[in-house]
Amino acid sequence: MRNIMKFKLNQKQRNNIFIFLMLLWPVIHFIIFWVYINIDTIALTFQRFDVFSGEYVFYGLENYRSMIKNLQGYPSKTLQYALLNSFLFFPFNAVLLLPISIICAYILYKKVPGYAVFRIIFFLPSIISMVVLTMVFKFSFDSTIGFINPILRALGIEKIIPANGWFASVNTAFPMILLYCLWAGIGYNVVLVTGAMARVPIEIIESTRLDGIGFFRELWSMHLPLISSTLGTLFILSITSVFTVFLQPMLLTGGLPDDRTYTIPYLVNEQVKGGYLTTAATLGVSFSIVGVPFVMGIRYLIAKYMPTYEY
Repeated sequence: MRNIMKFKLNQKQRNNIFIFLMLLWPVIHFIIFWVYINIDTIALTFQRFDVFSGEYVFYGLENYRSMIKNLQGYPSKTLQYALLNSFLFFPFNAVLLLPISIICAYILYKKVPGYAVFRIIFFLPSIISMVVLTMVFKFSFDSTIGFINPILRALGIEKIIPANGWFASVNTAFPMILLYCLWAGIGYNVVLVTGAMARVPIEIIESTRLDGIGFFRELWSMHLPLISSTLGTLFILSITSVFTVFLQPMLLTGGLPDDRTYTIPYLVNEQVKGGYLTTAATLGVSFSIVGVPFVMGIRYLIAKYMPTYEY
């Protein structure tokens, strides 16, 4: 009994053990799924799989040399298409999607006539599964069961309907992916921007109205500066989409036609599924080296010129 009493823990020791156990799992998770995975991925870029030994052997910089050849269009232009498509998402999000989202959010915030209907229209895509959304979008343009083509024929502009279908034609396949991202992405941005606008103190809004400020002047001179931190976050997310968009082209086009709708993340995913782990690792590491400093630089500029206002 005395020996048992000697090992009785006090409250501080029990608290320390509890904290240790609570931190143990996330630390192990970080070590395995971040540190180890990233180190192993970098190591794979310098290896190749030897079919005779069944093991990965040192390969030097040959994987990087092969990637550079692929960037030059040899033996195919798939990587060129993927690179161009991925980087198109940055101007698309920053120049088109974000401004449209801001205007839509401001319309909902001002409660213009019909704002309740528009709120449902904008919010609905952001709460539905992407798989369901892509199916609805793709079936809408289907040549047999879709409703878009009959509408175009009724308007007498059936000539713009591609012969191979909207998602298999060279001229329309990737624009259709962008159109889907515009339709499905507005709702998410509107939710964040509307929430940021709702936090602006009513006293500031009333003072601007007393000064006779107009509808769009209020948006430009008052709301945008006060919600700049939220806009900065959305701008950074628009940059990171360059390295994350792969489900949209995978579900809508599958890379067709002729691999012209691939993106870098989608190409890496397909390389992994095909068992080309060293090629996928080389692509992932290379574009991380390029992308991380770029994103961090943009983040620094946003933090400097788009500060967070407290009110």
